[in-house]
Amino acid sequence: MELLTPQPAGAHGRRWTARASSVAGIEAELARIWSSVADEMGSSGHSRRELAEARGSPQLTGRLDESRDVRVRTRTSVLTLVVVAPRPETTERALDAINLLASRHPSRAIVVAPGDPDGPSTLDAQIFAQCHLAERGTSETCTEQILLRTGGEIDAHLRNVVAPLLIHDLPVVIWWPDDPPIGSRQFSDLVELCDRLLVDSGAFRDDGTRRLSALAAVVSGPTPIVYDIGWMRLTLWRELLAGLFEHPLLTPELEQVQGLRIDVARPGELFRLTKAACFTGWLADRLDWELVRTAERRRGSESLFATYRQGRHDVRVELRPVSTDGDRALRSAGSLVRVELTLGRRGHDLRARVARQADHLLATADWDGAQVARRAGRLEPFGEAPFLAEALHSGGKDRIFEGALARATRLLGG
Repeated sequence: MELLTPQPAGAHGRRWTARASSVAGIEAELARIWSSVADEMGSSGHSRRELAEARGSPQLTGRLDESRDVRVRTRTSVLTLVVVAPRPETTERALDAINLLASRHPSRAIVVAPGDPDGPSTLDAQIFAQCHLAERGTSETCTEQILLRTGGEIDAHLRNVVAPLLIHDLPVVIWWPDDPPIGSRQFSDLVELCDRLLVDSGAFRDDGTRRLSALAAVVSGPTPIVYDIGWMRLTLWRELLAGLFEHPLLTPELEQVQGLRIDVARPGELFRLTKAACFTGWLADRLDWELVRTAERRRGSESLFATYRQGRHDVRVELRPVSTDGDRALRSAGSLVRVELTLGRRGHDLRARVARQADHLLATADWDGAQVARRAGRLEPFGEAPFLAEALHSGGKDRIFEGALARATRLLGG
């Protein structure tokens, strides 16, 4: 263990780094860091109220002299964020997102990077702490990051490494990017520690069907609260399609849906179904469609077809893969390209659609060939930070997501 010399972190900040090779060593280095912070700031004079606020920081508990005034300090951690990132590129993505959100969502961030499970047992921890110092009389924000690289037998017991580093009585959020091993012991052991779980169904392996079904089983339990980046990316699609039917001419037609076709990006051979299934599940849940036939391929077609019942008529659903070669905005397998509803009665033809453009979505509705409604919305950057922020900030279950996910798994035969 070695506590390194504090380094400048800008005009109003300080940064501390350390290294350790055991859980006990990590705890000792964190204690040394925050003792150093308390000693460094203990000479600044402030009121008793400010001193009381300073003691709200869990890192400084027990380190401040009751007889001295200190600089005002915010509660530097409002939660513990645990990220499981097996690949180096995933680790870098996670650290970038954490750094973007540090000032708005101060936390103790633990990034776990499992290595070779068949190699020797290893634990290498890099510890970073940073305080952004404000002017006298105003608050200060401090954050911690612990990068844990593990290997061997330790990888099978990550819970034993993570649990002692959680801050008592604060919420725990686990973010598992890429393809989480839902149902495995490693996954279950870690998820038992958390209040909220963040995954991305758009990155599930293969077509995503098995993982989506396993995720539905997690969501149906009492804990944790689950957030899905794949579902969050559908928000603008759902808002624009629903917004078309605010037009008084179109609202009654929602009871007369005849068909739904979703074009899904397939840049290579992989036809990932998770987003299209969740979007279909959302419509089925909101419009009370009853599933008659699960999604299946027909001879001579690459599409998947399913059938729902709405009232007395059937709703035909097609999930169609489309090539995205040359379209740099659609490199991710499973991204939605176009959604179209076919509606109409009394001889009228109504089509409502949302289509992806270069940097936005365009929603239009045509009545017998004449456009009667039009909406557009700008797409958010592809980064994960906004979705991580939502998971950190929100506190309740998303019942609409739960309903859509349940119907999506049934659609795919789960």
